[in-house]
Amino acid sequence: MHYLAYLWLALFTAQAGAQEPPAPAEYSQQQIKNWLIKADTYRQPFKSGELKTTLTLFKDNKQAESSSFFVQLNESGDSRVTMLDTRSKGQKVLLTESAMWLYIPRTRKAIRITPMQRLMGQASYGDVSSLSWQHEYQWDNSPVIEKLSNNTASVCFKVQATRKSATYRSINLCLEKDSLRPVNADFYLASGKLMKQAVYLSSSNSSGLIDQTKFIQPGKNNQHTMMKNTDYLEKQHKQTIFTRQGFIKK
Repeated sequence: MHYLAYLWLALFTAQAGAQEPPAPAEYSQQQIKNWLIKADTYRQPFKSGELKTTLTLFKDNKQAESSSFFVQLNESGDSRVTMLDTRSKGQKVLLTESAMWLYIPRTRKAIRITPMQRLMGQASYGDVSSLSWQHEYQWDNSPVIEKLSNNTASVCFKVQATRKSATYRSINLCLEKDSLRPVNADFYLASGKLMKQAVYLSSSNSSGLIDQTKFIQPGKNNQHTMMKNTDYLEKQHKQTIFTRQGFIKK
C-alpha cells in the first residue's frame, strides 16, 4: 500500500510539474500587419507624396536649434530628404530597402550612412526619412498586451526589423485599441538596449493626423526633440528619383 501511495504521488507530482501546452495565439501575423498599415495612415496620409519636416531641439524647455527638410516618399517605403537650411543646403539623403545614402554637393558622390545616425538631438536620419512601419517591421509573435491609461485602452506589441535599412532592430509599439492610432514607442538597438522613446501627438489643426513626434532619450531628461510635419501633398513620383544616380542628379 505504501508503495502504491508513493507511486501515485510521484505520478501526480510529475503531471503537475509538466508544462501545459501553450495557449493558441490570440492574434495572427496578418492581423498585426493590418494594424501597422492602419497606424501608418496617421503619420503618412498617402501612399506616395511629399511634406515638409522641421526638427527642433529643446534644452531645459528652451529652443536650442532647428532645421527644416523636404521629404518625398513612395508607395514602396523609399524616400529622399533634401536639406533646406543654408548651412546644409543641397545635401540629400536617399533611403531604399537595402541602404541609406547621403549626398554632399561638393563631394559629387553619395556616401553610405546608417539611418540610426543622429541628425539633431534625439532624432536620427531614419526618423525623418521613414514614416512607415508596414514596410520595415513585422510582429515577433510575442504577447500582445492591453493597457489602460487616461481612460484610453491601448494594445502594445513588439515588432522586429525586416529591412536592412530599418532604423531600429526592434520597437515596442502602443496603439489605441479602437482607432489603432499610434500612442508611443520604445526603440531598441540590436543588443536589446533601449535607445530612445517617442510620443505621437496631433496639433489642433491636423484633422487627426499625427503631425508631431516628441523624441526622448534615457538619461537626458533636460532635453527633447520635436519633429513637426506640414504641407502634406499626395503626389506620384518617378521611380528614378529613388535611385542612387537619380537622387544625385535631380
